[in-house]
Amino acid sequence: MRTAKIWMGTLLAGALALGYGCGSEVKEPTPQDAPQQQAPDSGTDAGVVLTLNDAQIARILQVANEGEVMLGQYAAPLATEQAVRDFNNQMVTEHTAVKQRLDALIAAQGITPEDSALSLQLQAEVQEMMRILSSPEAPPVGTGLDLALISAQLNAHARVAFLADSLLSPQIKNTALAQEATAERQAVQMHINSASDIQSNIVLPPTTP
Repeated sequence: MRTAKIWMGTLLAGALALGYGCGSEVKEPTPQDAPQQQAPDSGTDAGVVLTLNDAQIARILQVANEGEVMLGQYAAPLATEQAVRDFNNQMVTEHTAVKQRLDALIAAQGITPEDSALSLQLQAEVQEMMRILSSPEAPPVGTGLDLALISAQLNAHARVAFLADSLLSPQIKNTALAQEATAERQAVQMHINSASDIQSNIVLPPTTP
């Protein structure tokens, strides 16, 4: 169990190091993205500061949903705990539906999604999360892996919630897109609550009276 805890710390630290929280920098993948985005020097208390337009925000929302679907599809077959398997299957179903709704909305609004440093970083984070989960150091199938899988989901959702509150919602100009982002943020919070409960029940299983 001690090995599983150490490995879980590595998983979460690795994911958080990719850009979650204050003082982190967003990677700039291409020169054409650079003029529209500014990241402060490492160690700045204000954290990441980005100027995003609606096209870039729409793409970030797409990527967030795509990432949850990918993570759910990856994790569900590996889970032995029924609650973890069900949660990941639920994420595939719900985030697929949200992505379809989002795609229809941005098409109707005439918004052409545009990649940004942040959308590309979110894609990289999910891929890195799955790489860590499939590494030789990952716990074997069982309770340790179940804890890692649900913790990965919790971390991914918390990341999206943080970005929605701090960067996306304050900058959206299109009213319909803003309403969609609010609805998605509410759904993310419900997923955070559910994943947190599942995680707690794995770490400290309820006692039978």
